Amino acid sequence: MPSITKRLNGATNLALVSAIYLALCASSVFATNDYQTPEGWRTECLGRSQFDMPPHTVWHLRMPFDNSVSYVTDDPWFGRYMDYGTEPVSGVYKLVRIRISPETTRAAFDNAVGVEMPNKTKAQMRVLRNRVNERRERFDPEKDDREQYIEDLMNLDAENERYSDMISDITRFKIFIDFDKSKGRPTEELEAQLADYERQIAALPTDERYEHERAFDLGIPDAAGAWHPDKMVALLWRNNRIYHFEFGPKNGEYESNFDALEPLARDLLARFRPRAEFEIPQEPGVCLPFGFIADSGSEKYDAYFSWHSEGTPYVLNNLKLSNSVGDALELLPMLTKRLMGNPFPNALNITDLGPRRIDIGSTRGTFAGRAFQAINPESDQLTSHTQYVLNAGAVAGKYTPTLLFKQQTFANDQPPPPIEQAEEDVLNMMRSFRPLPGMQALYDEAESRR
Repeated sequence: MPSITKRLNGATNLALVSAIYLALCASSVFATNDYQTPEGWRTECLGRSQFDMPPHTVWHLRMPFDNSVSYVTDDPWFGRYMDYGTEPVSGVYKLVRIRISPETTRAAFDNAVGVEMPNKTKAQMRVLRNRVNERRERFDPEKDDREQYIEDLMNLDAENERYSDMISDITRFKIFIDFDKSKGRPTEELEAQLADYERQIAALPTDERYEHERAFDLGIPDAAGAWHPDKMVALLWRNNRIYHFEFGPKNGEYESNFDALEPLARDLLARFRPRAEFEIPQEPGVCLPFGFIADSGSEKYDAYFSWHSEGTPYVLNNLKLSNSVGDALELLPMLTKRLMGNPFPNALNITDLGPRRIDIGSTRGTFAGRAFQAINPESDQLTSHTQYVLNAGAVAGKYTPTLLFKQQTFANDQPPPPIEQAEEDVLNMMRSFRPLPGMQALYDEAESRR
């Protein structure tokens, strides 16, 4: 295994960058692969591929509309979603972005539905917030009275808070009234206050967005759909998970056409099904964690997911798979991110691994990595803990995806697995990549017709 151990002087190693790019471009060359599944490993799938991995996996998934940190490590390069298909009007954007939640409760699903569905009260509160924003935008510090401006903002904020409190009180009053009635207590005063608050809220205007929003029936159980000016959303409740489908463009500047999107959305939802962990579908299609979309084998997809093993939460695995050759442009900065110079040569010792050619399934790709050891400033000796980042990648071939894999350790009190073991595991995972059974059947059929 070629490696170069040194204290870097901070200069960028252009030779490494060039070698990685050339190796990526050569990844369509087929190779002999005598791989055997390591003992105890399981087969999982993502995109149109299946691969082997250690068991006891914790996928990094996210609850809808919850920004809390759920995992000890994360990577901004990778998401927790899959983009799939092509938007029908533009022909450029993805058709849908799919997110999956961890196992959760029906109440969480109902809350997610409540957030997505058109809501008159939310539209009225947006109007109040917009009044504040509009006043800020109108302020000219060179011409306007600053004291009057501050007073106006305070009045608008107070109005916003007053109506927000009313909305909260309406919910509380309804609960109190039901409780008091169950106990035989009088409720006339509360009911009068409730009616007054509801009258004041009803008098507030709604915004233009609300006029274009609507809910619609998906025609399937445990599901909800809503149309917004810039997207269409569907939510499914399956196997104690929330499956969130956002149809439409990647940005809100381009407005999709509901009439064009709706039949495609209904068709996709009919082809989607939940999937048990380590279940490998036999038909052509696309896997995502705990889900599968049956299709003809040619639809575009981009999968971005992360996971860690239960016993090593500070070792993060990231995988991106795509059938787009253009996505190879993203590989170079990701693979070379850790191959730049050492900014702390007196405090950190770095060992480079590769770059070198490796087997990724039946194709050739590239592997590169780095190991990091801190230098004790008093003894000038290396510390016992080694942190590392390992990258592997390949450009899409005729029957293989564009792939980027990254394993990174994060400092903590417990040392990560030895880098030699980690490297062997990464190489085994890369060698194990092969098409889903249904996709392999399509490829074999295509080759037989040549």
